[in-house]
Amino acid sequence: MRPANSRAGLLPLAVTLIVVAACADDRLTTAPRITPTSSPRQALDGNVILVTNASGANVPGSLPWAVSVSGGGSVIQFDSSLAGSTIAVDATLEPFADITVEGPATEGITITANAGAGRIFHLRQGGVLRNVTLSGGSGGSNGPGSAVWTQGPLRLEHTTVSNNNSVPAIHGHDVTLVNSTVSGNTASGAASAISLGASGTLVLINSTLANNEGAPTIGWVSGPGSMPTVTLRNSIIASNGSFTSNCGSGLQFAYQGMNISSDATCGTSPALLIASPMLAGLADNGGPTATHGFDPRSPALNGGVSCSVTVDQRYVSRGTSCDIGALEFTDFTVVTLTIDANAATATPNGSATVTGTVKCSRSGDELGVAVDLQQQQKVGKTTTVVRGAGSADVTCTTVAQPWSAVVTPTTGGFVAGSASAAASTNDVPAWVTPSSASRTVKLVRPRR
Repeated sequence: MRPANSRAGLLPLAVTLIVVAACADDRLTTAPRITPTSSPRQALDGNVILVTNASGANVPGSLPWAVSVSGGGSVIQFDSSLAGSTIAVDATLEPFADITVEGPATEGITITANAGAGRIFHLRQGGVLRNVTLSGGSGGSNGPGSAVWTQGPLRLEHTTVSNNNSVPAIHGHDVTLVNSTVSGNTASGAASAISLGASGTLVLINSTLANNEGAPTIGWVSGPGSMPTVTLRNSIIASNGSFTSNCGSGLQFAYQGMNISSDATCGTSPALLIASPMLAGLADNGGPTATHGFDPRSPALNGGVSCSVTVDQRYVSRGTSCDIGALEFTDFTVVTLTIDANAATATPNGSATVTGTVKCSRSGDELGVAVDLQQQQKVGKTTTVVRGAGSADVTCTTVAQPWSAVVTPTTGGFVAGSASAAASTNDVPAWVTPSSASRTVKLVRPRR
């Protein structure tokens, strides 16, 4: 963003116009913005409106106040002192124009509804929600959407919608989720997590929908028009109620990348794996909003195809082979290898037994240790190098344990003296970080 030149106006205070460059439609993620700092009387600055207190009432500096003074394209941000705060609003937030609500990228903002407030947002013309958690909303007789009812295009980025109840957590006709999680919502009727109107569209990009109860995770409210279309791109729909399905009937699907559904209700495609993603519970795994981790044995690990989102919900970098869902796995097993100072030679084949220890940050992983040994030998004026390789299989523990590998030379034989040894992990699972070690060892003959 680049500010335009300041000009004196008719208002008592000069207003700085901030020109916000429009994002291209295919831009899948946004970099964390820097939350401006200012005093409450400077909170309204062009199209950027700064929330400076955690009040849920419509008082200067509050979120309800910021919504009430917003206009089309307004960006509502939060003072850095509010990072990680919870704001319980006294009434549904109902901007009349499309807006962006953006929590701090570090710890986010949680927005909930006080008793009697009902749903959290009613977006008449849509908008963008980024780095926020929407929790504790409930529906009423005036339409669906316990967390958000949107009547225009809605885009969620780095956002979690959780623990809302009675009606679908999100309802709209044009909804996109990028690096976002919808989890633990309860509702009856069309859907528990996201419902669509007729002819609606839902796009899930590296997002996770899980543990929603009482109705299909995704469903639609029938009416004039065609069946809604759900586009899945490297996303997870899973672990929803045992008596409900992941996807309701009458939906059309498009598949991109690789996706996971724990049941077959979201259609069939080579780009949709019917399997358990082995999710952990919703938790603070870092970043602005809560996420679902997963077991390293999950098919979500490195399962993404045509990955175009560069970071995950926590703003952690994704690799070329990204993980499926909102979270990129980072809890890799770390292996520490050592090689003992002495190695025993054997006769008559000239082999050597190299030993050492292995310690892992996670128990239970199985891997191999490959060992290379080489020794310079001089006979008269001729110097030769004897080389050999061996291996050992180990099961990881968090306490150092011994390994031993017999190294057989390719030619000649190892003799007493110095040699160079190198050890490295091989045949490791995808969640194990490779490790290696090297040192000079002394080859000795065992005592008879």
